[in-house]
Amino acid sequence: MNDIKRLAGYIGSYKKDMMLGALMVMIETAFELVIPIMIADLIDVGVANHDLAYIYSKGFQMGICALLALVTGLLYARFAARASYGWGAKIREAEYAKVMQYSFSNLDHFDTSSLITRMTTDVTVLQNLINSGFRPVTRGPSLLILGIGLSFWMNPKLAIVFLVCTPVLGIVLFLIVRKVAPMYTKLQTIVDRLNHVVQEGVTAIRAVKAFVRGEYEEEKFDAVNTDLSVSSEQTFHYAVLNLPAFQVVMYSAIVLIMWFGGNMILSGSLKVGDLTGFLSYVMQVVNALMMIANVFLLLTRSLASAHRIAEVLDERIVLKSPENGVQKVKDGSVDFEQVSFKYHKDAKAYALSDVDLHIKAGQTIGVIGGTGAAKTTLVQLIPRLYEATKGCVYVDDVPVQEY
Repeated sequence: MNDIKRLAGYIGSYKKDMMLGALMVMIETAFELVIPIMIADLIDVGVANHDLAYIYSKGFQMGICALLALVTGLLYARFAARASYGWGAKIREAEYAKVMQYSFSNLDHFDTSSLITRMTTDVTVLQNLINSGFRPVTRGPSLLILGIGLSFWMNPKLAIVFLVCTPVLGIVLFLIVRKVAPMYTKLQTIVDRLNHVVQEGVTAIRAVKAFVRGEYEEEKFDAVNTDLSVSSEQTFHYAVLNLPAFQVVMYSAIVLIMWFGGNMILSGSLKVGDLTGFLSYVMQVVNALMMIANVFLLLTRSLASAHRIAEVLDERIVLKSPENGVQKVKDGSVDFEQVSFKYHKDAKAYALSDVDLHIKAGQTIGVIGGTGAAKTTLVQLIPRLYEATKGCVYVDDVPVQEY
């Protein structure tokens, strides 16, 4: 959750759009909650007394409320879209700027395909959290609290059904979210692997064709693609269980309310209009619970993506330029003094060990060796693309760390 809070800091100037969007949702919710009360009055007063003028009046008022709810809903969509896509652009910009500061050793911590996924798919998941989740997370609690409050106001006895059904749904949804959370992280990792295979195959397509390795590359892609398909199927198999759980609770609540409400109507302690209005609140409250459940699923997936993005932003830059460092090379002599290097500090063996090398200014040198003999590594230490693990590299008798 801390990763989400931290990334929320990038919303910047779009915070105003978020607040306006939340305000539009609350206004829309208020209009929708008024309509069931009007329905109850229309039935109990207008229909019961055959008062057409009253029916038309209430119908007109309901139409106005519905129209205003539609307008505020459209305004919310506009503000939410601006906030979500603006936020996503800011996060991608921050990620890209950070990657541009990486040294080669930092880049070794991430596959290129993984960095691309973290700047595209993972950011899109966070954008969906606002686009698809901000409305329910604002509207859901409002509907839930106001709907339960108004249902208790209309008939406290029938409202007790909520006190029984709501915790049952909450427990089921909690178990689903706990099961699905780690599966989303695994899913994003497999997406990284798929992108890596595609990138590798397309980049080296000339070599693949030259050596007739097309079938091998297809088999490699098929393996990771199947893995992604199976993992996605398993993940969403559990994720969609919230819908049947919601439907079981919703229809159970409706049956119980119809049963008890029908008996109350027969005994004269409840009017038909009140039961109709009460059922409207039931639907709104259960829909609010469903919205909140969907938000939890979105949030669960977003937490995994937010953590992956935070890893990119939190990567400690290994190589930094010194303040007031040397900016010009005079003659270009190069000296290696007892230089050793390994790519990872936990590696058992050094790629280069105890190298002493002296190259005079203007001298041409050939570095010869077999594949994997660390020829490229040796050369990369001169411009300090990597930092020597032991010893020191000098250019013009100045340590490369001082440039």
